[in-house]
Amino acid sequence: MTDVDILIVGGGIYGAGTAQAAVSAGHSVLLVEQNTIASATSGNSTKLIHGGLRYLESMQMRLVY
Repeated sequence: MTDVDILIVGGGIYGAGTAQAAVSAGHSVLLVEQNTIASATSGNSTKLIHGGLRYLESMQMRLVY
């Protein structure tokens, strides 16, 4: 068992985005998802998993609003 700084439950757009931001900030992250990444509500409702993470990473908030 390995220690991690942050545990994220859920691999929708919010979980994946939070994990990406935390790793970029130097934290160790464990993301757990019951199914496949972006398979449930946040991935289905925002439609951002395809390109949205790229826009969030480059701070193009107008494109993900």
